Amino acid sequence: MIEMKNAERIMADYMPLIYATVRRFKTFDIQESIDEAKMVLIEAILAYDENQGTFGNYLKHRLNYHFWDKAKKPFTTSLDQETDKGQSLLDSLISDDDLEKNFFTKEKYAYLYEKIKKLDQKDQMIIKLKYWENLPDKKIGDLLGLSAKTVRNRHSLTLKKLKKMI
Repeated sequence: MIEMKNAERIMADYMPLIYATVRRFKTFDIQESIDEAKMVLIEAILAYDENQGTFGNYLKHRLNYHFWDKAKKPFTTSLDQETDKGQSLLDSLISDDDLEKNFFTKEKYAYLYEKIKKLDQKDQMIIKLKYWENLPDKKIGDLLGLSAKTVRNRHSLTLKKLKKMI
């Protein structure tokens, strides 16, 4: 009869079977698979019934079923796993978004917006209509009751004021 008190000897006797089984399932990490196989061995010791045939065959089937079942499940990959080139998957991801650049761009825009708020009301409107609404000088002039030339002049002077503020 197989008992837990014999587990160390049994573990040593069946390590070749564990290694052979783990080598057949190359998609898994070898050391992790060996540890799992040892756990399957311990479970097999506890669940083994002599009516099920030899313990070696019983363990072999349990190990195979364990790894076949594991192979059916979706394989998750860690972003820290290294690629063939030696860099982590996380480092190899390419994104159109540069978070650091976006952060500093937003910071600059917030600073610029604060400066725009300090301008004369008409100058603020010219900047907003020109850059946020993309309106031409003629249309801005019609909305504000100014000529297109006056809008261009005020726009030019306003940009100079902003440059001095910044």
